[in-house]
Parts: sequence; C-alpha cells; structure tokens
Amino acid sequence: MPIHINVVTVKRKSAYLRSFTFWYQYMQTLCFSNNKGGVGKTTSALNVGLALARRGHRVLFCDCDPQRSLTISFEGADIPEHVGMLLMRKGEFSLDDIHAVIRPVGENMDLLPASGEMEANEAQLPGWDAEHSTRLADILEMVAPEYDYCVIDTKGSIGTLTWIALSASNLLYIPVDPEFYGFEGLTNLINTCTRLRRRINPNLRIGGIFFTKYSPTYRSRLRHDVVDLIKEHYGKDVPVFETTIRQSTAIPNSQMAGTGLFDYAPDSTGAEDYEALTTEILHHLSHGH
Repeated sequence: MPIHINVVTVKRKSAYLRSFTFWYQYMQTLCFSNNKGGVGKTTSALNVGLALARRGHRVLFCDCDPQRSLTISFEGADIPEHVGMLLMRKGEFSLDDIHAVIRPVGENMDLLPASGEMEANEAQLPGWDAEHSTRLADILEMVAPEYDYCVIDTKGSIGTLTWIALSASNLLYIPVDPEFYGFEGLTNLINTCTRLRRRINPNLRIGGIFFTKYSPTYRSRLRHDVVDLIKEHYGKDVPVFETTIRQSTAIPNSQMAGTGLFDYAPDSTGAEDYEALTTEILHHLSHGH
C-alpha cells in the first residue's frame, strides 16, 4: 500500500521540533522588520546585536536585505559570498558550505552577509509555501550550537526574503517611527506575522514594538497621539517597550565613520538608548514574554 504524506503537516511538525531545538541550544533568533523604510530597522538590528556582543553573548548577524546596509556596516564584509547563495541551493549544502559564507566581524560577532544579487534571486525563491519557507531556518539550525543569538535584518517590504526570515525567527521586533503611515505599516506586518504563524512557523511571536526618532519629551502632538494609538490598539496583545530611541547625530555619524556606535560615541543618547533597549529585550526574554 502506498504511503501518502501531507508535506504541509510534516513541515508544521518540523517547525515545532525546530523551535524546541533552538530553545534547547539557547540560540534565540531575533528578527527586526517593518514593511516601511526609514524607521531605523537596520540601525536597531545592528546596535542591539553589538550590545549583546558587548555583554559576552555570541552573535550571528544575518542580512536578508539586498540593499545590504547591515553588511556594509562591517569593514571588509561586503564580499562575493552571501546568504542568498545558500538559499538558492534548495537545502543542498553542508555545514562547511555555511561556514564558507560566514564572516567574523568583531569579538563575539559573525555575519551572514547579503548581496545586491539577492534582489534578482528573490523572484526565483518560492518561499510562500511550507515546503520552501524553511530554507533559512535550516541554515540557522545547523550553526545554532555556535551562537547565543542570531539577529536578522530584513527588507523594508514584505516579500519572499522577509517571509523566509520570519519563518526562521523566534521573535519579531518592530521599530516604529510614530507617524501616521508608520501605524499603517505596522498593521500590515502584524497581519502577515499572524498568517505566517498559522501556516509555517507556529512558534514565531512578536517580541515587542519600540519607537524610534521619538521621546515622550518631544514637542510633537501628532507623534504622541500615534504612540498612544498604537499602545491602545496593540498593547494588550503585544509588548510595547518603555525604551524609545531618541534622535541622535551620533548614530548616522558612527555609520559614516564605519565605527560601532558604542565605540564611536559611548556617552551619546543613541548608545544609551540602545543599551536600554537591549536590557529591556533581555528582561522580556528572561520572563518568557
């Protein structure tokens, strides 16, 4: 008698097992995403990762954005090999193949770099179904014993690469620039997360929403109103962090200088805010939020 296997069911069960493996090995995969650009997504992924590494955690950065902003934040990391090459190999890769792409970028820090080629390759990635969405998850599962955290940066839109990144993640962190269109983008992303959790990755949860380019002390009634609206609309179901990322000239200046924010301006408000945000993230993780 022939055996009929439901591929979707198998993939869903594999997702549960994969999540258990991640927790057992203590590698948490943190994805920073928003389908609106200019909200500080890459900056936040970079600086939270740097703050984790400064505290002695082993961090793997993974750049899933063809604009490769995270990749070029590290000197010498913009190389021909990139994570897209592994994704295109449809699971036909070894641990040595993955290590050949990973680049050390600092103490306690490695990087799976991106490339502009990934923009063209994205159309060839059939990532919206259960069978193909776990390609990045398979990669990260193989290197999970080597790291405490994986920090993923995504595109400023919800396409196949973002879908694959979320399929590989335990936690989604959403930076929001509190203006009207930022609220609209937030709604779309949360709806996508809900759909993906139901179909592909039942263990994905929203780790939190945090506000960028904002402080409660700023004199901007509109921005305060958007913050209050988001807290009212999502605060019961999703953590809305107390820490906000204030505007700081040290943040873009450190990026222009090719130096980490905590080395470039350790006493700046930007460094202070990202240290506080990282502390709040770790607090939520330790309490299972």
